[in-house]
Amino acid sequence: MEKSKKDAAERAEMEAMQAAQAEAGTEDAEDTEPEDLVLRFAKPYKFGGMEYTEVDLSGLEDVTAGVLENVGKIAAKKNPGMNPALQEMSLTFCTYLAQRVAKLPMEFFTGLPAKEAIKLKALVTNFLYAGDGED
Repeated sequence: MEKSKKDAAERAEMEAMQAAQAEAGTEDAEDTEPEDLVLRFAKPYKFGGMEYTEVDLSGLEDVTAGVLENVGKIAAKKNPGMNPALQEMSLTFCTYLAQRVAKLPMEFFTGLPAKEAIKLKALVTNFLYAGDGED
């Protein structure tokens, strides 16, 4: 009985999502909208005499395994005690990768306010681990 209630709730939720997508005019929202790879700052960030409201990290789409390996080596040297299996989830790894794709100085990223640095880390790790759902 408990399982049937759960199934009914899941069906209702799925139907609601489908109705919302149909209302928006999309069949599958994930397939029609590109992933947003822009880090938007809550407040303008001043660096090098310029004011930034966002950083475009769409270059993540073009990152190769070789780039990940190089960034991993740099991050491992910076934090020698870091577990290599989890390095992509470290702030160090994410800032070095962001620096590469955004073509901004490393000091730009190391000077970010704490909340913005965590948003950067989340954006990069979500991109790397999200996958596309295909097997």
